[in-house]
Amino acid sequence: MRTSGLIIGAGIFFFIPIAFVYGYLTDFQELVGFPAIALVGLMSLMIGGYVYLQDKQMGKHPQDIDSAEISDEAYEYGFYSPWSWWPLALAAGIGLCFLGVAVGWWIIPFGGVLCLVALIGLVYEYDRGDHVH
Repeated sequence: MRTSGLIIGAGIFFFIPIAFVYGYLTDFQELVGFPAIALVGLMSLMIGGYVYLQDKQMGKHPQDIDSAEISDEAYEYGFYSPWSWWPLALAAGIGLCFLGVAVGWWIIPFGGVLCLVALIGLVYEYDRGDHVH
């Protein structure tokens, strides 16, 4: 992770000079390009610094050790219920929200209500019925 942090953080040495070159070529009249490229440089420094500091805090990971086995990194990914219909309802609600952005804003509340009901159903699926834990 240390190398990844240094590589990502080194993006500042590319993006900041490119931002000033872009600003110079556009006489700093273009109000989006220069700040956007400069912010990408600062964001690369922020992400690289975070990854680097996490490496210092957590130490070596199995992917950093050449002699590590695949089973060293094995962990549980979570639980997925294959018979649940709630993800389909949640996707329909999100689809209605996106349709509302494209067609008319009046559709978004209907999609929002469907999303809220589906999200509550998905979260509390195992608290009632046949599959109570």
